[in-house]
Amino acid sequence: MTHDAADTAVDTAANISVGFSEAYQTGTLDAFFALSGQSRASQQAALKLPRPMDRESLVRSLGCYAGQLNAPNTVHDNLHKLAHPNSRAVVTGQQVGLLLGPMFTLSKAMTAIKLARELDSEDSPVVPIFWLASQDHDSDEIDHTYILDTDESLHKLHVPLPQAVPAGRIALTAQWVEDICLELEALPADDTMRTHKDEVLALLQETAEDTDTFADWFARILYKLLGDEGLIIVNPLEDCIASHFHGIIKQELDRPLRSSQAINQAGDDLAGMGYAPQLGRAEDATNLFYEVDGGRHLLRYHDELFWYDGQDGDVSVTKDVSVTKDALLADLQIRPACLTPAAGLRPITQDAALPTAITVVGPGELRYFAQLKGVYDLNEVAMPLIYPRMNVTVLEPPARRVVDKFGLNVDELYADFEDVRNSILLKLHGHNDVIQEALQVLETSTEQLLLHIQSIDPTLEQPVERGSKRIEQTLSQLRHKSARALAEQDDIYAHQFTRLQTHLLPLAGKQERLISPFSYFLKFGVENVMNALLELPPEGHQIIRF
Repeated sequence: MTHDAADTAVDTAANISVGFSEAYQTGTLDAFFALSGQSRASQQAALKLPRPMDRESLVRSLGCYAGQLNAPNTVHDNLHKLAHPNSRAVVTGQQVGLLLGPMFTLSKAMTAIKLARELDSEDSPVVPIFWLASQDHDSDEIDHTYILDTDESLHKLHVPLPQAVPAGRIALTAQWVEDICLELEALPADDTMRTHKDEVLALLQETAEDTDTFADWFARILYKLLGDEGLIIVNPLEDCIASHFHGIIKQELDRPLRSSQAINQAGDDLAGMGYAPQLGRAEDATNLFYEVDGGRHLLRYHDELFWYDGQDGDVSVTKDVSVTKDALLADLQIRPACLTPAAGLRPITQDAALPTAITVVGPGELRYFAQLKGVYDLNEVAMPLIYPRMNVTVLEPPARRVVDKFGLNVDELYADFEDVRNSILLKLHGHNDVIQEALQVLETSTEQLLLHIQSIDPTLEQPVERGSKRIEQTLSQLRHKSARALAEQDDIYAHQFTRLQTHLLPLAGKQERLISPFSYFLKFGVENVMNALLELPPEGHQIIRF
């Protein structure tokens, strides 16, 4: 899983991620991080991390890409600040998904911008940086996005990206842009939305004009939205930028399996604490990909040679192809971006090249960063403060009305939507208190019974507890079935909760992990949405109400 796919993953392990985030915040996982938490003290400590580097060369390289994409003057102003010998950066990044991918792309960028602004000073400038995952070749994860229209129908927009090709190598076609604009144009709209739709279509067409790659389109959209906030964008596939990563890449070639071993050891340590490791490396896997023959191939190492899966005549047939370290180094001189890091090395290459103080991550990324401290140490790169991004929920009017009507807590809805709905339905019909009282009586009776049983024969305690749990489970099932029956009888309330679920948990995943920000741009206007995001604090769960 890449730097960014970890945050794109659906919520099948949501509870695990929440538990892991809590453990991180409470210091339980401090052994796996150089710095931890979100306190001001941790942030200040992060600003003092050593970041020796050639800033002038870095700024020239980043400025070249910013110039290619017509970034606004505020970006170049921040590049000038980055050249300061004491400069530091708050860095985040994401896969280059269609129409910016899910909403949390902007949540990450906003967190980085707000943190950098809070920490910035004249003597020690701090700038926000966004790392494009242009090296990522998981096309299935970035070739689509979702829009929720005004009729509350979910639309999946898609472009036919080639498979196994890095996003930064995929040429943007005029047909893709036209098709997406036509699909957006066809969405149902009232008079207000038609005005916003014209604005959105103009933004997409303008940013696509004279744009070379799919990744560049993502970057130009991001510059259009956040360039005025000084967000600097890094495209690691640009040759002038890729050369800044060669030091770490060459060290990986010198000791091909050490970083993988460090990752697996940290994974074992996490497993020993009851946490499933996010990363796992095969015994012969390096943390490098080799771009050759039009594809991106994981490098393996055994028998003193590097190996990758190549083609043998027929492109549908693969075979192991060997290559020496010297040949890889020679190719690296000709093609500076032909060797790119896997998830277990990418943050280290990033932080060796950038003056990173803080890295803003999602919950999935936090879990895999916990396995990287050994890789940082191996490469003698200071590990930055890992900072969980803010979470954002947008409450559109239909959802807001239901939340307000029943006094609902959005966090509780995310934790167990069905349980909250059941409680409300039972309460509305006068049944919830009776069931809750029955459960309370059961709990009290069980406690009293256990006290008596323990005084008679302590060995009978477990049978009593098992019986109590079975009764409790039976009552819980009856509660669930009763609520479901009420939902079938009460069309109005059932419909309201169905609408709310469509907004908050589309396709059973959290809103911010699925819905594109363009869904909200279309309904409320680009400026209104961006201003609402800019007003949010850079931590915790924030709610935008329209």
